[in-house]
Amino acid sequence: MLKARAVLVFAALSLAACSRPAGGPAASASPASVDPGRPLPSPIPEVVARVNGEPIRIHQILPMAKAELDRVSVADRERKKPEVLRHALQRYVDRELLLQEALARGVTADARQVDWAYDQMRRDHPGDREWTDFLARQGMDPQSLRAELRARYTVEALLEQEAALRPNEPKGALVERLRAKARIELLL
Repeated sequence: MLKARAVLVFAALSLAACSRPAGGPAASASPASVDPGRPLPSPIPEVVARVNGEPIRIHQILPMAKAELDRVSVADRERKKPEVLRHALQRYVDRELLLQEALARGVTADARQVDWAYDQMRRDHPGDREWTDFLARQGMDPQSLRAELRARYTVEALLEQEAALRPNEPKGALVERLRAKARIELLL
């Protein structure tokens, strides 16, 4: 149950995971879109992508990548790491597109939902040391956790609004439209 609640933090990051990878018509050509399993650059750059000029930093995608790598067998982790990092980056790019659109439309998260989700996670880790360790394993601190939850619920509110406006539109269509007009530069 604790693990299920911990996954809440990262659920938003995979809201658009079912859509096609970033790198659509408005994206720069990226070898990652050709072969996601190719070796990672060494060193890995701090900024791994830009979405409409906004940088995405490696530390922003690491929690998603870690969660995905934890589901891969230990023997396959090193081999799968490039593909997993690029997949996490693509999902984060989609999330960033949705978040940017939500903010442009004036859509915001319900503060009560954000507080409730935060409080639920905090209750699952009542001791200060346990809470700090949990956040560290997620690559976060209390402020970044709140920011991530706010982003998650903002994106969720946008998707609900979009579903109400276009009930017959297939899932992922908004991301496709946003990708078509976005400037996406993948650097990983």
